[in-house]
Amino acid sequence: MLLYITAEDVFGEETPKGQGPRPLHRIPDTVAGLYDLGFRHHVRGAAMTWPAGEGFESVPDWKLDRLAIRVALYGRENLGVEPGERVVVVGQLGWLWPVVDFAAMGFGAIPVGVEHDVPDDVLAGALAEARPRVVFATDPESSERVLKLAGDGALGEATVVAEGRSERDHVLSVERLLDLGSILDTAERAQSFRAVSRQIAASRDALWHVAPSGLTRLTHADAMKRVEPALRTRPARPGDVAYVAGPRVDLSTRLALAAFVGDGHTTTVLGGLARMDKDIQEHRPHKMLLSGGEWLETACREQGPRWPAGLDRPWARRRLLDRLGGRLRWIETPSALGDPTARALDAAGVMVHTSTNWTVH
Repeated sequence: MLLYITAEDVFGEETPKGQGPRPLHRIPDTVAGLYDLGFRHHVRGAAMTWPAGEGFESVPDWKLDRLAIRVALYGRENLGVEPGERVVVVGQLGWLWPVVDFAAMGFGAIPVGVEHDVPDDVLAGALAEARPRVVFATDPESSERVLKLAGDGALGEATVVAEGRSERDHVLSVERLLDLGSILDTAERAQSFRAVSRQIAASRDALWHVAPSGLTRLTHADAMKRVEPALRTRPARPGDVAYVAGPRVDLSTRLALAAFVGDGHTTTVLGGLARMDKDIQEHRPHKMLLSGGEWLETACREQGPRWPAGLDRPWARRRLLDRLGGRLRWIETPSALGDPTARALDAAGVMVHTSTNWTVH
């Protein structure tokens, strides 16, 4: 069992008093249980923050919870999503990824994530194997690909839900789905959803993931074996901010989002490589998850005139830390960084973890 020390000199004055167990007072057996546990305490100001217009929208625990519940309720009662059925989400990083993951797993369905740039034949093969009841597309390009497959008869009877699309496109828009789901979203149904989430067996399939290299299937037990080490060795603190850089959503991204939501403390910022400099200075994250190391290598290279030797200088490391927001504790990347970069970050007090599946090495 993982216990947080509750002394004020550790957690500060923001920790609520007299409210029972603190966030992540235990590590559950399932990813559905992890999501459910993360939404119970309302310690953080926002569970997630994502781009909206010219700025960002900060979404508290209760709102993220209700978004997922509305998707789940409408899927179950109107689209035939039963336990064991598959729900596909394909596209670039956005709020739909964690919402669909939570909604599907909470009712015992299986969310099948497809990375946005898999070849057409891999996407078609994944859809044929999953035989989904619903396909969510998170960006315009992915919507076009999914609608083309639908026109070719590759989706069967699956309903297409597309971000930014209208019903004139013969799809169900995300906005319309949430509106319809709000009618079903009563306190009794919400409690029913939570009750089912808490009863999901660890042996059940939690999620499938489709990358250019192929299909990965994880049970809840498999997924938690990959999530739990990070929760234990890198426990969250009140006020933590995590920056997750798109556009790619790989398996480690999905598991990290589960961990960040489930720890009850972390506010997760959904961003992207193209806007990362501005985002980091605005949100000043404590931890970062990068889908590629290119931005980080570039940021390091710019710190000194004689790359890589320039990073051996303290002033260059201070500049690098400022570029990274000034309070970063750790970075996770899918592949190893160059030795000079890793050494410089280590000397600056930033831990670097390399993983393709959210496993601590």
